[in-house]
Amino acid sequence: MRRVEQITNTDLGSYLRQMRERVRPEQMGLRTSNSRRVPGLRREEVAALAGVSQTYYTRLEQSRTAQASPQVLLSIARALDLSSDEQDYLLKIGTAVQNPQRQTPDDDQLSYSTRMLMSSLGSVAAAVLNYRCDILAWNPLYHQLFAPHLEFGVPQDAERRPNVIKMNFLDENVRALYADWAAESESNVTYLRFISGNHRHDPRLAELIGELTIQDEEFAALWCRQRVANCMEGTKLFDHPVVGELELMYQSAGLQDGNILKLYHAEPDSPHEATLQLLTLDLNSVHRR
Repeated sequence: MRRVEQITNTDLGSYLRQMRERVRPEQMGLRTSNSRRVPGLRREEVAALAGVSQTYYTRLEQSRTAQASPQVLLSIARALDLSSDEQDYLLKIGTAVQNPQRQTPDDDQLSYSTRMLMSSLGSVAAAVLNYRCDILAWNPLYHQLFAPHLEFGVPQDAERRPNVIKMNFLDENVRALYADWAAESESNVTYLRFISGNHRHDPRLAELIGELTIQDEEFAALWCRQRVANCMEGTKLFDHPVVGELELMYQSAGLQDGNILKLYHAEPDSPHEATLQLLTLDLNSVHRR
């Protein structure tokens, strides 16, 4: 039988332990007493709520059983009161990958239609990312918003291509942009944890996670919490060195070529739209020089 490699960062057992320890017994209608010596639920309580044997659940949590059926995992997800994103992640790390060789798309190529889309987005900050959050292309406004200290053409160089999450943690110029760094850092890590469930056998993704864990203590602490969220849209407040305070909405969309389109835009007719236009004007003045 061919051995399937395991990536320790997405270990089923440790994830189940983290999720069990965060659930308060009273959330699940269980009585508590002063004699309780463990945080969260006991293993036997999770097993009873999920309708599985305590022995079987213990084997899962101790990583003596590498995977389970989707039905069992869904029952455990309900017992642990997981969110929909956390449930999806549990299913990804807890079931067998049918063909790990076909799991990774050819993610570093842009289709012609994607290139045309990028060139047509003038007043919206836009970038194309692969699932590792490497920037494959950005338009001038995205470059001006996030990383004017880098060369505009650097995404085209596979050796120097910037990575959004790595920049957010390790590049002080980028990190300083966020008015609420605590929220931004947690959002980055929970999203990286979510996408890692889809790509458990990708050595380049594992290398990225390992590098961030070694180089940034804050990332390492957040990664160990094993929180999961698919951050596809929301609002971020920036403190930009050129135009000052700037609140932008962001959205992510999957593209036909397998990559992700990331868009940042201001609410129409808002002061932030006027501020973003100032950044656009500053960008145009730079190009005219």
